[in-house]
Amino acid sequence: MTAMLLPRENARFVLGPMPLLVLGEAPMHAEFPALASLEGLLPTCDSWKLMAGYSVCVLDGPDGGCLIPTLGGPEGVQGVLAWRDAVEQNGGAVVVSLPEIPDEFDWDAIFGGGRRARGGFVRGMGLNE
Repeated sequence: MTAMLLPRENARFVLGPMPLLVLGEAPMHAEFPALASLEGLLPTCDSWKLMAGYSVCVLDGPDGGCLIPTLGGPEGVQGVLAWRDAVEQNGGAVVVSLPEIPDEFDWDAIFGGGRRARGGFVRGMGLNE
């Protein structure tokens, strides 16, 4: 697989205790581990990297990745900037890959292994890394 553009409507940038990048219909969905929190611990996606930018987010994996436009979504410009800063402060983000973006998020089901969720913590990378 090579890098491809993931449509903006297939991504959500969510702020919380840890920033989340929620993907729907991502072509690399099956490459992530099953997402289930065991005793508060999530899987780590060691072979993946995340670069959170103002206008684009890059998710790079061992066999390809995707570019995700950051602007133009429901988070607004300030929401994207806050998310980008949170990724930098936390050294990365939790990537949550779902078969599709739901109308409402049931976080208990998602992090409990439901909704066929996949993903984990992905280390953030700066522009010079």
